This record gives sequence, structure tokens and C-alpha cells, in this order.
Amino acid sequence: MNKKILISAYAISPSKGSEYGAAWNTVMNLSTRHKLWVIYGMSDDHMGDTQTMRSYLSENKVANVNFIEVQPGFFAKTINLLNKAGLGWFFYFAYYLWQKEAYRAAQKLLETIDIDVVHQLGPIGYREPGFLYKLGKPTVWGPIGGMMVIDKRLMRNKPLATRIKFSLKNIINRVQLGYSVRIKEAFKQADVLISATKTGQQTITSKFGRDSYYLSEQGIIGNVSLNETKFAGDIVQLVWSGTHIERKNLQLCLDALAIVKNNNWRLHVLGSGPLTGKLKQYAAKLNLQNKITWYGHLSRNEAMAIMAASHLHIITSIAEDNPAVVFEAMSCGIPSLTIDHHGMGDVICNKCGIKVPVDEYPVMVKSIAECLDGLLVKPELLRGLALTTIAYATAFKWDKRLDTLDEAYSKAIRLREQSAGYLIENENLIAL
Repeated sequence: MNKKILISAYAISPSKGSEYGAAWNTVMNLSTRHKLWVIYGMSDDHMGDTQTMRSYLSENKVANVNFIEVQPGFFAKTINLLNKAGLGWFFYFAYYLWQKEAYRAAQKLLETIDIDVVHQLGPIGYREPGFLYKLGKPTVWGPIGGMMVIDKRLMRNKPLATRIKFSLKNIINRVQLGYSVRIKEAFKQADVLISATKTGQQTITSKFGRDSYYLSEQGIIGNVSLNETKFAGDIVQLVWSGTHIERKNLQLCLDALAIVKNNNWRLHVLGSGPLTGKLKQYAAKLNLQNKITWYGHLSRNEAMAIMAASHLHIITSIAEDNPAVVFEAMSCGIPSLTIDHHGMGDVICNKCGIKVPVDEYPVMVKSIAECLDGLLVKPELLRGLALTTIAYATAFKWDKRLDTLDEAYSKAIRLREQSAGYLIENENLIAL
């Protein structure tokens, strides 16, 4: 059934990845079945920066979608200057104020449009749930993420500042999930909840007594295809992709490669960041400089071309919900070697990759190296894994994801109608 859906997607862009791309792809796919009104506040680097969306919409008409740009007010802009200066936690204060503006925009929209269901889509973090659940409409919230607790063993070889940062994040997560009245109210009032990870599902049940759907915020875009010509060579092509920051943990990959016994491999490092220089120096210290190609920041098409020519994707992040790169690799038939935690642990299975248990750092280094040596000795295993990865990838195609979202919308409407019917029955009993 075609529905009128109001979506809040603070960060959205047709040309960026991560949260922006996840929201854009959700909206574009939903528009094939429903009529949408999408509230957004950013398409570029900072709150209120919407140049990309304005430019795109001036040249393109998106069928069944009405985009509503909501600019931050004076106080939100002022507070966000601290975020721009590098004090990231101040973003949440500014974002709270932006959500107030988004709520007012939604109230105004409802004066003229009879919306069927409201979807609080993104960003996926639970810390700022917005206010759309107060509109009195059937409400879906999710995918919801950011609820993970980072294992202390993953921090032990990190700089002091990084250890303090992630330890504080763990404490803040425990406090907010346990004691925030506003967050509890949002979880209580939403008719349907969607969790981005299975661990998140368990957290929602244990903290708020609610069931939730499991659906990652990312999915596979476009066609699924495998470049079988790449198996003709003797060198196993490895790829690592991400921003060069401590959380992405490229050092773990480098340390593992330094003790790999076999030499028939090459690592392609995509991305850049504040640690690029240090990581290159560290790779040279490990005598890996001639085994790695550093590409820096690439366009999505350029990155996907390198990905498609690779045999194995390696992801070593300390904390993620569902990184887009896992799904991008899968769409090319590329299995992933990952730490077995968070969203990666949910998505990756023995059909599409290899999972290394969380353990003390030296143990994980050794485990990853042993996994790589096993594949380097028998590279034909990667061909078989590529074929099963391609087959498994269809589970994350958008037609299946749309079915789940449709079910969530219908359930939200049904629950709201049942609740209204219950109240009417009780009012009649009181009247009698």
C-alpha cells in the first residue's frame, strides 16, 4: 500500500557515504513505493551546510519525494562553532536545538498533509531521538545504533588520549542508556523500533523492555557482480578502506601482515586522515613499505574499482555499527576478514568472510596472521569464498530491506489504531 511518510534524515547526500549515503539510499528506495516528505539539515561537512543538496535538487527532480531543508537557529549555529573547532561533544547540544526546529517544521507540514507514518531515520545514534514521536502519528524509529560498549582489550595498545576517549564513551553510554529520561521516553513512545545491530536489539530489550526489528542502516546498492579475471594472477590482493584515525585501527592490520609467513600478497590502503603520515612511517618500520599501495582519498567509483580487483577485504575497526565498506565489498563478491564484534560480527558469516574473536592485542595479531597465511597457502579458497559471498549478498539487496520497512510501517499504523480503539472503548465504559 502506498503511504505518506514523513522522514527525518538530518544528514543526507547523493554523493557522500556513511550516514549521508545510508539516508539517501533509504529515501531513494522508499520513494519507489511511497510518497515521502524528508526533513534534512546537512548535506556537506557541518550543520546547515546544504550546498550539495541544493545543487542536486536544482538540476534533478526526485519522484515522490519532497525535501524540506531545515536550517539551524542562531543558538544552534553558535554552539556548533565549538564542534567545528574540534570539540565534538558540543555537536549534540546544537543537534538537540536543530531537532526542535525540525519538530516545528513537521508540525507545520501536518497542517496541510495527512501523514500516515513518521520515520525518525537518522543519524542512527540513539543519543538524540528527536521529537517527532510527539506528533501523534504512528512512529518508527531506526535503525538505532551507537549503543555498543567497546571492549577494553581493544584499547590497550592505543595512545592515552584515545583510551580516555573510548572509556568516557563507554561510561556515557551506560549513563544515558540507564538514566536519560528523554531517551527512555523516546523508546517508550515509538510504535516500532529498528535496531542496527543484534547487540543493539539485546540492549533495547534489557534497558527498555521493547522488542525491535534487526535491520542494518546500510544495504547493497546496484548490481552484485564478481570480476573473475582477477583470479588469474599469483598475488593475493588485499584491501583496507577507511579514515586514518585510531578508531579504524589500521595498525592491527599492519602488525598482522608483519608476521605473515607467505609473501604472495599486496595491500591496497584506501582513504586518508590525520594518522596517514604516522601509519606510513609505522609500515616502513615494519619493513612493509614495498608491499603497500597508499591511494589517499578517492571518489566512490575509483575506490570501487580497486575493491572489485581485490580478493580479500580487511576491516579492523574498534567500534562500528555497520560500515558501508563491508556491503560495498560484498557487492563485488569480496569476502571480509573482520574482528567478530558489533555490526561486522552480525553481517559477516562463513559464507562471506572470516571472523577473528576479540582477544588481547597480541593474540588477535597472531590470529589474523594465521588466517591470512591459510589463505595465502591456498589462494583457491578465496575463489570459492567469493562465489558464496556473491550468493549471500542478495540478502542485503534493497528489495528485501524495503519489505522489512513496509512491515514496520504497517505494524506502527496497526498498533496506533489498536491503541486508539482501546482508549475509545475505555472512554465509553467510563461514560456508561
